[in-house]
Amino acid sequence: MRGRILTSTLTLLERKPGSRPSTAAIAEHAHVSIGTVYRYFADMDAIIEELRLAAVHDITTRLSSSIGRAMDQQPFDAMVTVVEGLTSAFEAHAAVIRASYTSAESAFGDAWAEVEGPLLPLARIIPTRLRPDLDDAAIDDLVFITMGATASLCSRIALLRPPGSDRDALIATTARMLLAAFGHAGTLVT
Repeated sequence: MRGRILTSTLTLLERKPGSRPSTAAIAEHAHVSIGTVYRYFADMDAIIEELRLAAVHDITTRLSSSIGRAMDQQPFDAMVTVVEGLTSAFEAHAAVIRASYTSAESAFGDAWAEVEGPLLPLARIIPTRLRPDLDDAAIDDLVFITMGATASLCSRIALLRPPGSDRDALIATTARMLLAAFGHAGTLVT
């Protein structure tokens, strides 16, 4: 029953991006009573929070896989792999991310810390390869700032991309920007 309510919520979120359905609409779509919805969830924010947690888990998994694939690639290709992976993950969960931004009790931006934390050791690999001249503290600072920039840029591509814009070109530009942040200008031209 819980799964049916969550699936119905997700379907309704995807049908009307940027609009949160009412619990009554969810109950109707799930073919359950409103009381059943409230038996499993205190309110709409609780439903969104559960969907957000599932999205965070999947985004973390996808980003980890992208970082793993990027490890043996040339710098530009590695950046494109990471940016593409995170952008695709955000696109896959766009409805939940948008609903989370409007939630009274949670914000998807706060969830980035949940994604970022377990990935910090992996996130250090590419900058350490590109900048062997930096000590651990400088690498940590670089990773801190570029992880935030990467999340922001990828979410903009995934959620706010203007109609008619070239997704692949935006990803390539983002990869170049990140390489520039790493001080790796030699790989900016591909």
